[in-house]
Amino acid sequence: MSLDTKDSAGQALFSAEGWVPFVVGIVARVYLGISLSLAVIALFPALLGWSGSVVQSGSMEPHISPGDVVLTSELSDAEPVPVGGVVAYLSPAEAEPDGTAKTRLHRVVGANDDGTYVTAGDANTDVDSTPMKREQISGRARILVPMVGLPGLWMTHRTFPQIAIWSVGTLLAVVCAIYVGGPAGETRTAGPQRNTPRVKGTAAFLLAAVIAVLVILGATAGTSAAAFTSVTSTPANSWAASPDWNPPTVSLADPGSSVKDTVAISATAQDAESGIRSIDVEYLRDGTTTWSTMCSAATAAVTCQWNTKAVPDGGYSLRARATDNAGLTSITALRATTVANNLLVVLASPAEAVRGNVSLSTSLLGAANTLYSVRVEYSLAGANKWSTLCLYLAAPYNCTWTTALSANESYDLRAVAVAGLTSTYSAVVTDITVDNQAPAVAMTDPGTPLSGVRTLTATSTDAHSGVAQVSLQYARAGTSTWTTACTVTESPYSCRFDTTTVADGGYSFRAISVDAAGNSTTSAALSRTVDNTVASVSVEDPGAYVTGTVPLTAAANSTAGVGSVRIQVAPAGTTTWNTLCTIATAPYSCSWNTTGYADGTYDLRAVLTDRNGKETISVTVASRRVDNSPLRAADIRTTNAGAIQGRLETGDSMSFVYSQQVNLATVTPGWAGASLPVTVRLRDGNLLGLGNGQDVLDVQRTGSSINLGSVNLKQNYAKNRKTVVFNATLTAATETVGGVPRTVVTVVLGSAASGGAGVRTAGAAANMVWTPTSAVSSPAGVACSLAPLTEAGTLDRDF
Repeated sequence: MSLDTKDSAGQALFSAEGWVPFVVGIVARVYLGISLSLAVIALFPALLGWSGSVVQSGSMEPHISPGDVVLTSELSDAEPVPVGGVVAYLSPAEAEPDGTAKTRLHRVVGANDDGTYVTAGDANTDVDSTPMKREQISGRARILVPMVGLPGLWMTHRTFPQIAIWSVGTLLAVVCAIYVGGPAGETRTAGPQRNTPRVKGTAAFLLAAVIAVLVILGATAGTSAAAFTSVTSTPANSWAASPDWNPPTVSLADPGSSVKDTVAISATAQDAESGIRSIDVEYLRDGTTTWSTMCSAATAAVTCQWNTKAVPDGGYSLRARATDNAGLTSITALRATTVANNLLVVLASPAEAVRGNVSLSTSLLGAANTLYSVRVEYSLAGANKWSTLCLYLAAPYNCTWTTALSANESYDLRAVAVAGLTSTYSAVVTDITVDNQAPAVAMTDPGTPLSGVRTLTATSTDAHSGVAQVSLQYARAGTSTWTTACTVTESPYSCRFDTTTVADGGYSFRAISVDAAGNSTTSAALSRTVDNTVASVSVEDPGAYVTGTVPLTAAANSTAGVGSVRIQVAPAGTTTWNTLCTIATAPYSCSWNTTGYADGTYDLRAVLTDRNGKETISVTVASRRVDNSPLRAADIRTTNAGAIQGRLETGDSMSFVYSQQVNLATVTPGWAGASLPVTVRLRDGNLLGLGNGQDVLDVQRTGSSINLGSVNLKQNYAKNRKTVVFNATLTAATETVGGVPRTVVTVVLGSAASGGAGVRTAGAAANMVWTPTSAVSSPAGVACSLAPLTEAGTLDRDF
C-alpha cells in the first residue's frame, strides 16, 4: 500500500464516518468472541467425561441462574457425598408435583441417620420435601458457565420472542463482524483479493452455522431444575457463593463434665476455599431457649475465658458456630457440662419407664473437702410428699431402687446432700414410671386352612408404661424354631403373611408384646394348617382411603394351574360386583381409576379361575372409601424455633395446608384469618389406646370449635399418660402452588398453660399423620376430604 493510501485510510478512520463502523465492528466481534468462548468452555469438558446441564429454574439464585450451564463430574465410590456442595441428581416421579422424574441441581445441606441426604435450593426458605439417596446422584458441580445456555433454555420452553430477538441480534453481529469495521476508504492495490463479497458471505455463513450448532447442542443438552417449593426468598441466602460451595469444618474442645471459676473453652475451624470469617462460641442454660455468646473472633481459632461465676450453677450446653468468607455456616454438635462453683447435687435420671432393680447415681460437684451424707427420696409424681429411698450414702453415692416394693405408678426423684445442719437438694427428676406388670397380648385366629396371603393380627394392652412393640411369629409344627413374620410398634399390631413362601403343613402362631419398661409377654400359640395345594386367592388391601388411580394386586395359586384372576369391586355390603380387570399371568395386578366412581365405600375381592374352569373367591376387603373431593389435606409441616429439636417449645409452629382455599369461618366460627388466641393440646398416645409412639396434637378454642382435626405425631412427645396444654395463636395465609391458591393455617406455640412438666424430647424421626375433618369446606361449599395425610419429605424430628 502506498503512503498516500495509508494517509487516506487514517484520515477516514478519524473521521465521523470512520468511527461508527469501527466501533460497531469491534462490539460485534467482542460479543461473538465471548459467546463462542463460553460455548466452547461449556462443551469442551465433555472430552474429560464431564457432563453439562442447563439450569431451568431460579431456586439456586443468586449464584446459579436460569440459562447458566453447570458442568458436573461423576462422584466416585471413594468420594463422600459433598455435604454443602451442589450436586445433580435424579428426582423420582413420586417426588415431583407433575409426576415426571427429572434431573435436579441443588445443594446438599444435611445428612439423615438413615443414609439419605437433605437438599435445598439456595433461594428456597425450606429444604426439599423428599430426601435424596446417594445412588440418585449423577454428578458433582465443578464449573459454572453463566448465561451460555439461555438460547437453549428459550428453545426448550418455546419462548419465541426471546429466541427471535437473540437470533436477529446475533445475525446482525455476524454481519457487522464480517462486513463492517474496516476504516473507510481503505483499498488494496496488491495481493490476493481475500475480502471479496463471496469470501465474506462464505465466512458469515460458516460463523452463523457454528453458532447455530452450539445453540442446538445447548438446547438438547441435559436440563436441571430445582425441586418444588411453595415459598421462595429473594434476599441473600445462607448457603454459598459459587467460588465456595462447601461449608467450613468446626470443632469444639470438650470442657469436661463439670466446670468452675474461669475455664478455657477452645474452638477451631477450617475452610480451604474461602477461609474463615468468624467463630462464635455460645452457651445455653438447661431449661432455657436463648443462646448467649461466650466470645467471638475473626480468626480460625479462638479460646474463650468463660467466667462461670457470672452464670447460675447448673447444666449447660455449649456449641461453636463458624462462618466462612462465602457466608456458609457450620455448627458443632452440642457439648454438655455442669457449672458448679458452689455445691451442686446431681441425680442422674434413669429411664422414663423402669422395672426391677434400678441403679440411681448421685454426684456432688463443688464439694471441696467437706464430707456429706447423701440420701435419695421419692414422691408420687406431682404430690411433693417425699419419702426416703436410700439413706446415709457415702461416695460414690450410688443406690439401688427396688421398684418391686413400689406401686406401678409415676414417681418424682431427688437427692439430698447433708453436712451438719445444711441440706442441699438436687433438681427433681420427674415422672419416672414404675411398671413391673407385663402387658397383655393375644393372637387373633387367622383361620384354617391358611392359603394365599393372610393377615396376622394380635391385640395387646399395657396399663402403665404402654406397649412398645409386638412381634408376630410362626414355627413349623414339631419344632421350636420361631421365625418373626413382623415386628409392629403401633396399633393395629398386624401384618400380611404370604403363606406361599413356606411349605405346606402344620404351623404354630404366637405374639410377643414388650412394654416400654422392658416387660414382655408371649401369647398362647395357635396351631393352624397352611395348605396351598388347592386353589387360593387373595386381594391386597389398597388402604382405608383411595383417591385417583389406585394399584390393585392379587395373589393366586392353584395346583391345576391359574387360568385367570379377576379383580372386582362392589358398593359396600352389596353383591353388585363389577370386574375391574382380568389377568392371565402373574403378577396379578391392575389399576383402579376411582374417579369413575361416586365417593363412598366399596368392597374388593379377587376371583381365581383355574385351568379346569373351577372358581375360587377371595376373602372380601370391605369398606374401602373412595374419596376424590378436590378439597383435601395437602401438607402438614412444622418449624423449630426453640432450643431443642424434637421438643414442643415456645415459638415452634405447625402449618395445616389445604389443597385449595377454604372458607375460614368453617375452620372456626366467625374467623377471617387474623391472629386468634387458641390452645394446643398434646396427649400421650397411651391415653388414647394408641401406644407410646403415637402422641396426638389438636387445636382448641375456648367457647367454640376448631375444625382442624388431629395430628398423630408418630413419636413420643409427652410423658407417659400426660396431657400438656399450650397457649397458642392461629393465623391463616394463602400460598400459590402450580397456579392454584391454597389456604395455610398456622398455629404458633406459646408458653405451657398446664402440664408443662409432661413434655419430653422425641427420640427418633417420624412422619406425622394429619386427619382432617369434613366440617371445613371451600368457598363453594365443597367439604374437605376425610383422607388422612402422611407428612411428606425428609424423615425428621419435628419441632
